[in-house]
Amino acid sequence: MRLRVLFLFLGVLILTAFLMPQFSLAADEGNSKISKEEVPQIVKIFVKDKFDVAKLANMGLDLPEVKHKNKYVISVITESELKKVSSLGYKYKVVNDDADSVLRATRAGTLSKYHTFDQIEKILKDAEANNPSICKLHVIGKSCEGRPVYALNIASHAAGAKKPAVLIMGLTHAREWISAEVPTALIEEILQKYPVDKTMKELVDSRSIWVVPVANPDGLVYSQAKSKMWRKNRRANSDKSFGVDLNRNYGYQWGTVGASTYTGSDTYHGVGPFSEPCSTAVKQLAEREKFRATVSFHSYSELVLFPFGYAYEAVAKDEQLLAELAKGIAKFNGYTPEKSSDLYPAMGDSDDWFYGAMGALAFTIELGSQFVPNDNEVDKINADNVKSCLFLIEKAGNVHASNHPDFASKVQRAISTFAFYSATSDARANTSKTELINILNPVNDNDGKVFDEFILEVEKSDLNSKKMLAPVLKEVKDMYTQNIINKLGNTRQVIRDIEKLQIELEKVEEK
Repeated sequence: MRLRVLFLFLGVLILTAFLMPQFSLAADEGNSKISKEEVPQIVKIFVKDKFDVAKLANMGLDLPEVKHKNKYVISVITESELKKVSSLGYKYKVVNDDADSVLRATRAGTLSKYHTFDQIEKILKDAEANNPSICKLHVIGKSCEGRPVYALNIASHAAGAKKPAVLIMGLTHAREWISAEVPTALIEEILQKYPVDKTMKELVDSRSIWVVPVANPDGLVYSQAKSKMWRKNRRANSDKSFGVDLNRNYGYQWGTVGASTYTGSDTYHGVGPFSEPCSTAVKQLAEREKFRATVSFHSYSELVLFPFGYAYEAVAKDEQLLAELAKGIAKFNGYTPEKSSDLYPAMGDSDDWFYGAMGALAFTIELGSQFVPNDNEVDKINADNVKSCLFLIEKAGNVHASNHPDFASKVQRAISTFAFYSATSDARANTSKTELINILNPVNDNDGKVFDEFILEVEKSDLNSKKMLAPVLKEVKDMYTQNIINKLGNTRQVIRDIEKLQIELEKVEEK
């Protein structure tokens, strides 16, 4: 009997020893120990000009710090990527050969100021429970691993006129923990002051404020618990790699400039625009609420960025207004206002989509001088940037983008819609093109005012937009030419209109 028990016990031990590695492997799927060659390093890469910076970005490198005047960039990069950089002739200096070591303090140590996802979730639920008259918590989507993407709406929910809506969003990139802290601090500031501060009460009562503190919940959890310098989400890619860069996954000018098709890259843009559930959740919220202004927090570099970012030559129609607001934001946090593409061009970021497709005055604020600032810096960063948020929330009641749905003309919206669908190769591009051409049909435009507005919009457009509109220009020109043949309308005026169309077409063809 004892021998039978002994054999049974030994059998269990052998079976356990056999199965344990498999259980461990299953538990750590996608988290297996990486080779030394793939350990992230912090490297200073020396550049000659902005085109060198663009080349590095186009290799799929993340460039959190770009110093054009000092002619260098800082990159979080693996040894295999560094070999490619070196093979192209770039000189470099390794600042830290183990980037994760920067964040290997315990939560009881120098990083104790930072909240976990579970703690932020509790703050949001408590905000709604304790302030039901002005707070409503929404789950706007689920992450790849099933975590909720929360959006807290702070507003006086009494019936009345539609209020200007503003979005404050954080933690798109996993390792940028500070970017979740400012939106969380904003919530606490508003709720603390609302009952006792007249100015705060008036602001909240006249706006609809939406706060998404963590746009990438899987990434935050993974960065804090597993791999500190992880940047992307936790999408399981088809080649068994992990992650998509959510800030290259938005649908306006989604492409390969400053983004990568390689799944292992920190800037891998996904299989298509809005392929990721978290970016789709934000998209659906924006389409419903039609935000007048947005802020997306990132780290680091102490910058206030505004659209466009997808190309050096891309100029927003509202660039002057965007620049003025960026300067206003910067007065509170002391950062440098800058057009996004002046840093380096990158396609598929949230600001370009918010502005280009949705007509929101969109800004990215790059917080601090490192991904996760030390505890003794957090309170000041929060306080300064909460003021920046409140400034923009207030301004959103008085200013708006020219292509915002609530204010744009029929022609502006038709152009914007066609440009958006064309840029994203959406099947609706042909339908929106037909709608734009119908608006421009002389039969529907007896006094020619629509045509004049259209030409004015084309003249103000950047070269990329003109190229996109070229098929419309050609069809409208053919339509007007046919009118001369059919002797319809004022021939002299039609000829002048055709000449204007031809001038714009020649601008495209010259390039």
